[in-house]
Amino acid sequence: MTSAHAPPPPKQLGRFEVGAKIGGGGMATIYLGRRTRGNGTEQVVALKVIRDELANDPQFAAMFVDEAKILARLKHPNVIRTLEYGITGHHRYIAMELLSGRTFADVWDLLVHRGERVPFELAAWICARVAEGLHSAHELVDAKGTPLGVIHRDVNPSNVFLTHAGEVKLIDFGLAKARMRVSRSQDGIVKGKIPYLAPEQAQGRPIDRRTDVYALGATLWEAATMKRLFKRETDVATLKAIRDAHVPDVRELVPGFPDALWAIIDKALQREADARFASADAMRAALDEFVKDFAKDAGTIKEQLAQLVSELFPGQEQKLEEWARAATSVRVPKHTMPPPAPVPIASSSLLEDVASSPDVQERPSAGTISARPAELQAMREAETGEAPATRAEAGPSAPGEEAIAARPSDAHRAKRVWLSVLVVVIVCAVIASIAASR
Repeated sequence: MTSAHAPPPPKQLGRFEVGAKIGGGGMATIYLGRRTRGNGTEQVVALKVIRDELANDPQFAAMFVDEAKILARLKHPNVIRTLEYGITGHHRYIAMELLSGRTFADVWDLLVHRGERVPFELAAWICARVAEGLHSAHELVDAKGTPLGVIHRDVNPSNVFLTHAGEVKLIDFGLAKARMRVSRSQDGIVKGKIPYLAPEQAQGRPIDRRTDVYALGATLWEAATMKRLFKRETDVATLKAIRDAHVPDVRELVPGFPDALWAIIDKALQREADARFASADAMRAALDEFVKDFAKDAGTIKEQLAQLVSELFPGQEQKLEEWARAATSVRVPKHTMPPPAPVPIASSSLLEDVASSPDVQERPSAGTISARPAELQAMREAETGEAPATRAEAGPSAPGEEAIAARPSDAHRAKRVWLSVLVVVIVCAVIASIAASR
């Protein structure tokens, strides 16, 4: 669908007036939202709205609901905060806090371009805060106290947000795995950005919280060296590097690299999960201990991060604030607004609709890998020049992201085609028989 024919955005979602579009991806569009509180003050948020063409697709709806359910339970300063989930008309949305800053990937890219690096203690502190957020997700329980088994599955620098206030926020739980999920991956399906997959994740083996520890270790390795760890020229080569799991000793790449920090990175990036930190909290404790011993003034690390973001992107905070005010300044006349109809997540009819479908499964999205073990084997065979048994083709991806999307089931498609042909042949034969009898 071209932008010229794209439907206009909704004017009201739940309690929020909808402002300007501020982003989007393969599944949803992000808008500014605003509401006036009872005391007269205004609240500006980010509204994540499932795309219209996907709104009635039960698989995408299930993924969207799953993310909302997980985010609604997460209450941690190092995880993006969810304010409301609901349905207005046919629009499904999540209202989240509006963050001012840039991703860790943006900071990393600009520093590499300038030939500079993230200070060791700052890289460790940022990853320690991500580990805190991860641990809070891993420890989530339901109303009865039963662990939900949440795994982020997509920890990487583009999902770590650094605010102008020096805060660290883990974002995007769209690929998170949890016991409470309505949508389910087929056996052997793996998800996550390719260069940050753990070996077991890339091979389609069972994963647990230590898979996120590995991805955070890869993020820390890159932050410490200002180099890419497993990223190669092709996706196949990247997967091979992940499979080999060879992690260069940072001390051989960066003169004067602290032994204590390398020990943490090395432990997080062990090929076998049993050899890694048992939890994100254990990794957090080790990183905080390093920062306390290494930094000259560990108490000012947050201020250092705020200063770094402001220096790299001067004037951006003020521009973002001014833009947000301008983007939400035009009020929609009340008579044109549909009556607000937010649906609390605990009683969402969407949850009931999706939960009644036992066959809901996930679909791959841009920036993810989704392939069965046989397809991963085909990639490996391609490395040696052998003819693969099956093929995996690259799907569309957002700029700067990598994607491999498993081809839809050829067997099912072929079966449907042959059934259609058979029906047509039978109908034609009946018509011919009737004509001959006349």
